Amino acid sequence: MKPFEQEQLQELLTHYKSIRETGGQELLIALLREIQSLCGCVPPAAQAAAAAAMKTAPAAVAALVKRLPGLNAAPYAHRIVVCTGPRCAAKGGAAVLKAFETALGIKAGQVTDDGRFLLDTQNCLKQCGSAPNTRIDSDLFKQVAPDLVPEILAQYP
Repeated sequence: MKPFEQEQLQELLTHYKSIRETGGQELLIALLREIQSLCGCVPPAAQAAAAAAMKTAPAAVAALVKRLPGLNAAPYAHRIVVCTGPRCAAKGGAAVLKAFETALGIKAGQVTDDGRFLLDTQNCLKQCGSAPNTRIDSDLFKQVAPDLVPEILAQYP
């Protein structure tokens, strides 16, 4: 984190710490969104600082960052979501996820070292008739086979 960002982060934490009694989880979410705007993500160090400032368990903050749309623990250019719902799983969804993990060198929930991709999973992408499915940003890929993964990734610089 740059010194300027660190200084602004401290100001945010101080402000939210002073008004902590006026709100609950909504106030924490607002703080996390401001950190995201400042840093481009909510890195683990900022999560820990937010948890301390708001007197909240670090695990609760990490769960919010993971679950809330628009909050990211690390910056990335593209979000890959592999469906793990029952229909996709029955048609080879686990093999597709494994192919993405192998091609990217990361596990689900992680960001590649170069910041290009976040690999994520979702229980259902609501496209069961064309399983297994994967979404990258807003693009849906239907009937994805593991051997198609390198070709799909090549479309995203």
